[in-house]
Amino acid sequence: MGNITEKLSHIRDGFATLDGQDRLVYLIDLGKRIDLIDETDKIESNKVHACTSQTWVKIQNQDTISITVDSESSIVKGLLRILQIGFNNEQKKNIIDFIDDFDEPIKIFEWLNIGPTISSQRQNGFIGALLFIKKELINE
Repeated sequence: MGNITEKLSHIRDGFATLDGQDRLVYLIDLGKRIDLIDETDKIESNKVHACTSQTWVKIQNQDTISITVDSESSIVKGLLRILQIGFNNEQKKNIIDFIDDFDEPIKIFEWLNIGPTISSQRQNGFIGALLFIKKELINE
C-alpha cells in the first residue's frame, strides 16, 4: 500500500488546503490530464455502471497495471485521474491490497480529503470505478 499512498499523498494534501469550488476546479484540472481510453475500447465490458455519466475504464496488465479512462463528466475525469495516478505502474496485488486496507471504498474518498463538495452521485461513481478496477484485477 505504501507506494500508492505516497503517490496519492500530494493530491490528498492539495484537497486538504482547498475549500468548496476550489476543490472542483482542482478536480477538473486533474481530469484534463487523463490517460484517455481509445474510442474502440468504449465498449460495454469497460463501462462503469455506477456512474450517472457515461464512464469507461480499461485495465491492461503486463508487468504492471495501466489504466485508461474517459467520462462525459469533467469532475468524474478528475476522480478517475486520481485513480490513474495511484494505480498506474503498480502491481495488481498492491492495488487490491490498497483498496482492501479501507473497510469500505468510501473511506478512500474520505482519506483523499475530497469531502462533501462532491455530490453523492459522483461519490458513488468513484466507488463504482474502484470496485470495477478491483473486480477486473481479481478476475484476470
